[in-house]
Amino acid sequence: MPSLPQLPNEMPARFDAATLLALRHNPPRMGLWAMERRGQMFEARTLLRPTPVFAGPPGPAVLRRDEFVALESWPQPDAWQPGDRVMVPVESTDEASATRYVAWLLALAERERAAPITASAHLGPCAVAPFSSDAAGTHRLWAIAAARLALPASIRVEARHDLIGIRLAQVALGFGADTLAGPISADRHLPVAGVTRPDETSITGLRNLIEQAGLECALHEDTASRVLETGRQTVRVELSSLDLTPGDRNK
Repeated sequence: MPSLPQLPNEMPARFDAATLLALRHNPPRMGLWAMERRGQMFEARTLLRPTPVFAGPPGPAVLRRDEFVALESWPQPDAWQPGDRVMVPVESTDEASATRYVAWLLALAERERAAPITASAHLGPCAVAPFSSDAAGTHRLWAIAAARLALPASIRVEARHDLIGIRLAQVALGFGADTLAGPISADRHLPVAGVTRPDETSITGLRNLIEQAGLECALHEDTASRVLETGRQTVRVELSSLDLTPGDRNK
């Protein structure tokens, strides 16, 4: 059996491709480092962002200015626009896909550090949402953790409950995901077995998942100073300067 790649004892200030790929073989370390990095960037603050309802994309796609756009390939770093939320398929059965994904993340990070995408209070921050069509949960968590470790704070990392499942999306909050995203369902009004319980994909249910992970939910559906419009829905969200231009100690 070939020996596993060696990891440094301390979390690097900036990750290279070899270290990101080696983390696939050490889930505890990748989770620990990804959570440490997201804590440096956002503390416990976690965004809750809605998306339109659509079938999971078979390939790369972007949610751009309320419109779902299927892409032929992963977008080049200089093709991003303010507020873009990019969905990236990374299949566990394709070894070359992981290597290409890491190279894409590092190129995007370098481009963002050199010429940041303009932040937009109306559209919200840019984001990447890795997913996979197979059921390899650890691989999906690695794709999310690698994105958080590679990218600067100006690009959020989304756990999309409609793409990876609600249970894995909650677990991903412990692997560096700083945003819980997906279609928002209406709150359930009728009791179940005599007790009123929120639908897990309602604002109340998703907020509960974030708080159960020991994190702070940044969405407020009541009055707020700004609104974030996505997917032909208008959800009132209180966005602070931390959410739009967060401090990144590792630039």
